[in-house]
Amino acid sequence: MSFELRVGETLGDGIHRIAEKEIDKVRGYANGSPRGSRDAMVHEVRKSLKKLRTLIRLVRPALGGKTYRRENIALRDIARPLTEVRDAAILVEALDKTTKAHGPGSRRRSFGNVRKELIRHQRNVRGKILTEEDAFKSVDSAIKDALVRLDNWADVKDKWSSVGEGVQRVYRRARRAFAAVRQTPTVEHLHEWRKQSRYLRHQLELLRPLKPAVLGPLASRTDRLGEILGDDHDLAMLRREVAGDPERFGGAHAIAPLLGRIDHRREKLEDRAMAVGRTIFRRAPDDFVRRLHGYWKDWH
Repeated sequence: MSFELRVGETLGDGIHRIAEKEIDKVRGYANGSPRGSRDAMVHEVRKSLKKLRTLIRLVRPALGGKTYRRENIALRDIARPLTEVRDAAILVEALDKTTKAHGPGSRRRSFGNVRKELIRHQRNVRGKILTEEDAFKSVDSAIKDALVRLDNWADVKDKWSSVGEGVQRVYRRARRAFAAVRQTPTVEHLHEWRKQSRYLRHQLELLRPLKPAVLGPLASRTDRLGEILGDDHDLAMLRREVAGDPERFGGAHAIAPLLGRIDHRREKLEDRAMAVGRTIFRRAPDDFVRRLHGYWKDWH
């Protein structure tokens, strides 16, 4: 796997290699080099940018607050113009997943007007941001600047103190977000849990070679948690979009069955997320990182 450290390379070399590869991916998609739909290109660009933000969170102790904030904000801002495009695509995808079990014929009969309106919205957003505003051009320019700065922050010292506090911070935040969801499962709390769990998943992927038999399965479970929470978040977005303006989608009576399906599906997803979360966040942050530190020493 390319998004992980390698035996025989220093931490700084590994961070630089991985960051450069993700930056190259962003540039490739922004320039339209890979084949695929524009929605797929948007998704891949945003995915690589999230991985880059995971990297700087991991080595945050070595970077210092000022450098960390500069790079994190820069990467966040690069992705921002594409968020609306991705959100519009997700609404259509979430509707299709919700109605899939009832067959394509049922979907057309029951929610055809909803889907037609969501696709119209998706095309308008895509045309405005990707064509009129040429967002990929802005992404390409900004990621070039990020590449120029890479040498200034990626050369971190090859020791545990460069990463230990970073992974502990992410694990602690994800664990706290889990606790918040257990107490009050709001859309906002679930979204925060999803976001922090995604950072944890990528950090576990990076550190997997330290103890593959342990960190590999843990990364896979965290990835699965992210997928479940992602599906739940997409459905929450769909519900908010449709319920926020019922007349746009045929009126309250027409959308009531859809809202019922969304609520039922979200309830199941959240139950599954809680079950997976309990297997991931059993340990206190100090204990969790102490074990990782032990794996690090054995690996070196």
